[in-house]
This record gives sequence, C-alpha cells and structure tokens, in this order.
Amino acid sequence: MSGVTDTAHVLADFSINPMGCEVSTSKYLREAIKIVDESGLNYHTHASGTNIEGKLDEVMIVVRKCIDKTHSMGCPRADTIVKLQTRTDKSKTIRDSMSITKSRI
Repeated sequence: MSGVTDTAHVLADFSINPMGCEVSTSKYLREAIKIVDESGLNYHTHASGTNIEGKLDEVMIVVRKCIDKTHSMGCPRADTIVKLQTRTDKSKTIRDSMSITKSRI
C-alpha cells in the first residue's frame, strides 16, 4: 500500500496499560522506554505516555515492539492508546509543538 503517509513525518502519543498482571507496571514501562530509546527516533516521555516522532511505519514498528514486549513478559492483556498527528504541509517536531504550546499559554 502506498500513499501520502509513506513519507510523511508524524508525531505520535502512545501509552500501554498492562492489565491482568502485577499492580506495579514500572518494569513494563522500563522495557518499553528501552525499545523507544534504541529505535533512534526522537521521543519525550510524560506522565501518561510517550511522544515519538518519525515516519509513520517507523513509529508504528516501535509501538508494536513495545506491545509485544509487554506480552512476552507474561502480561496477558495490554490496552494501548495511539494518537497520531500527520501533516503534509510541513514537518513539525515534538520540540516545535511544545514550544508553540508554551508560547501561547
């Protein structure tokens, strides 16, 4: 499949909520952040998830690896939320978005 998003730069916000396992989810978070960090993509963690930027396919591969890791660690269920911002008119980074937001507050 090909289309405009093949080459588009995207900003994504995702969170994975491991369920049906331990009360503390910090070990799952630690492993997910390792995967994101090793991807080489720019990212920013925040209180309820992670922002990541890159080509759509690259970003989704990282999200999928994080989900797979959660399950491979013995967690039977993972609720995942992914929000994507795609643009064809310009390439905006996480830093750009944060700066614009802060300047308007």
